[in-house]
Amino acid sequence: MSGEIKSALGILAGEGALPHQVTQYCIENDIPVCAVLFEGCSYVDDFSNIPTHQTRIEKVGSVFKFFKRNNVTDVVMIGNLSRPEILSLRPDWQGIKTLIKIARVFSKGDDALLTTLRSEIELQGFTVRGVDYYLNDLTSDPKCLTRTTCAIDLTFAVMETLRHGQADKGQAVLIHCDDSFSYEQRQGTRHLIETYGRKGSILIKAMKPQQDPDLDRPTVGLQTLKTLKENNCAGLVVEADAVFMINKGEMISYANENEMFIEVINV
Repeated sequence: MSGEIKSALGILAGEGALPHQVTQYCIENDIPVCAVLFEGCSYVDDFSNIPTHQTRIEKVGSVFKFFKRNNVTDVVMIGNLSRPEILSLRPDWQGIKTLIKIARVFSKGDDALLTTLRSEIELQGFTVRGVDYYLNDLTSDPKCLTRTTCAIDLTFAVMETLRHGQADKGQAVLIHCDDSFSYEQRQGTRHLIETYGRKGSILIKAMKPQQDPDLDRPTVGLQTLKTLKENNCAGLVVEADAVFMINKGEMISYANENEMFIEVINV
């Protein structure tokens, strides 16, 4: 029917390259798209060519109203968002109701928190999508992507990474040349590498066994490799068909130039 309003995608945009990449995909494929930008985030990319709404993370009601005004049916949550200090929050009424639900599961870890957020979004009639619903080239089949390969058996290290993820403590582990481990905590992967990385260390990153694949998918990029290089680490190992690799071609070129490896493995 002519004049029919097309359904739109609403992006809850954190920091990083993915929100802009999804935006560009939608524009190129004639999918209406809008984005919520959060105070406190540093956005390198320009979103001026689509409708945007800038707000605080706890203003949940204003987010839902913005999405409904723009005929949003599907929602993606992409990018890094820092947890605000509790005392700094100034929620609207919908935000208060959401925060009460979050408070009930706060001590249970990130997975329970994200599941609660997903439920709140779906209660408003939206469908939550994963980023890979739109971008299908972010992961890789199991193979070595670089000229340099990993020379050690990673079986135990992968098991340790999955054990760490099962405890909902992080998605990444560093294995060192003496077979000891360092573990990602809430400060993130970069903090892990900068604090514990040393000559020959290998970063392993995988999805938590219980993780919702549409939410907070583990991600690596060129900056990950640069941080590994700065700390004399040997390379990167990621789970096949699970971990997002941002600008994969640039990552492979950088790794080859610096004699590092990127191994993609089944876990």
